[in-house]
Order: sequence, then C-alpha cells, then structure tokens
Amino acid sequence: MYLVLCLIQSVVWGLQMSPVNRMNVQKLIIRRVIATTSEETSQKIDKELKERWSKSTKQVATLGPASSTNEMLEALFLAGADVFRLNFSHGKHEEKRELVEKIRKVEKKHGRPIAILADLQGPKLRVGVFANDEKVFLDKGQKFRFDLDETPGDNRRVQLPHPEIIATLSLGDTLLIDDGKLRMTVCASGDEFVETFVQVGGYISNRKGVNTPSVVLPISPLTPKDRADLEFALTLGIDWVALSFVQRPEDIEELQQFVNQNLPTNDPSIKAPNLMAKLEKPAAVNDPNILRRIVELCDGIMVARGD
Repeated sequence: MYLVLCLIQSVVWGLQMSPVNRMNVQKLIIRRVIATTSEETSQKIDKELKERWSKSTKQVATLGPASSTNEMLEALFLAGADVFRLNFSHGKHEEKRELVEKIRKVEKKHGRPIAILADLQGPKLRVGVFANDEKVFLDKGQKFRFDLDETPGDNRRVQLPHPEIIATLSLGDTLLIDDGKLRMTVCASGDEFVETFVQVGGYISNRKGVNTPSVVLPISPLTPKDRADLEFALTLGIDWVALSFVQRPEDIEELQQFVNQNLPTNDPSIKAPNLMAKLEKPAAVNDPNILRRIVELCDGIMVARGD
C-alpha cells in the first residue's frame, strides 16, 4: 500500500494543474485505491472463510499450556482447527473444565460447531527403579532380565511390577522400553521373570515405559485414572472420547458400557460422546477380522504413534 501511494503522488505531481486541483485529484485517487484494496481484501477473506467451512478434511489441535488462552484458541479455530484435543495424561480436571468453557465461547461467538475430544491416557506399564536412582547403559547383544523382585536394578536386571506381562511373554516376544528407544527379545522365561536379548541398546532409568507389541495383554483398557477422567469428562459434554492402546473389540465394548452407565442424566443437553479407537498395538490390526469388528464398534479411528 505504501508503494502504491508513493507512485500516485509521483504521477499526480507530474500533472500540469494548480496545487489545489493537484491535491484534490491525489486524494480522489487514494480513496479509490483504498476502497478497491479493501474490497479485494474482503473478497479474499470471504473466500478463505468459505473454504475453511467447506473443507471435508478436519483438523485436530492438541491443547496445552501455550495454547490455552482465549486469544490463542480463537486464532487456532480461525486458522482451521475443527477439533480440540484434551490430553488427559496431563493437567488437572479444573484446567480441562476451563478449556471447555473457553472453547464453547469461541463456538458461540462464530456460530460454528467445534468438537472436543477427550483423549484418555490408557494403561502405563513401567519398569521399577535402579540402584541410587541412576540410569544404566545396556549394550546391544547383552542379556537383561525383568523380574518381580523389588530390589533396585542394575545393568543386568530390574523389576517389572506387572505379573500379567511376565505371565504372558514367551520365547521370541518383543519388549520396547522408553517409547521404543530400547528393543529387546525374550530368550527365556519363568514364573517370575523373563530373560531378554538386547537388540537396540541405550540408557534405561527409573520407571520407564514398557510396551509389548507382539502380545495381547489380559488387562482392562480403562485404568482407575481413565475411569475417573472419563466420568468427569462426561459431565463437560465432550463430543468424542479416545481410548488408548486398543487391543481387541472387547476394549471398545467396555468403553461403551462405561459411558452408558456414567452419562449424566440430570442435564438433557449432554449427549453420549462418539467413541474413537486409537490403533497403536499390532494386535488390533494384524487380524483383519479383529480390525473390522473394532471399526464397526466405534465412530472414528486414530492411527496413533504408540511406541
């Protein structure tokens, strides 16, 4: 705009006319340029908004401390976010309530629906602790044992306080540690331990996460924390609930049953949320029949990172 105005001034001052007429012409041209520019900008904005509302692919934005202000929520919405994800792995219930209230205000202001997704943490399986709270390094090719002994671990063993995992693992099964940074294969097992061969080494320390991609664990997909979080989320009128680490169709059935039993009945505006299965375990996708049944039972699928 500044460049355009400078060019107008140069052209007008080059005309053969009185200073007064020259100034009037300059003002007239500038007003026209501004009007035209405003009209073009308005048309561009209208086109962008039309595309924003008509797009068939929806965008999910995960909210955190940096994106929890009214201004940022509205900016994210106007930039294209259609769904706001509330990660129940972190934060307090009251913080989630405040976010929902802010989202609904943006929704009301713009007269457009915004979906709210409550993402449950799911089972968190972890190793025990190490001597002196130190991290230890495991070399590729070495053996490492997981057992039920509460004695602090070292570079040869550590407690795995989940007897259901030890009972389920067998020769050749895989364990992933610390979001998959370390990879191990079971080479021997007993009633209270599994011996593994380290395929991908690295540092391991207190309470790092454990994932067992090669087996279906006989555990509920809803931990006590998940149940408390979901019962609270249902009172907020969330639109979607995502279940982590889905292994089998029965996991979705258990989620549906919990929702049916805990949906508030004192507020007619609160409806049952849609159910989303987070697929991050091979057991959920390796068998086409299991995958088909999971898809039939839920309303949406999230291909999640897992480990």
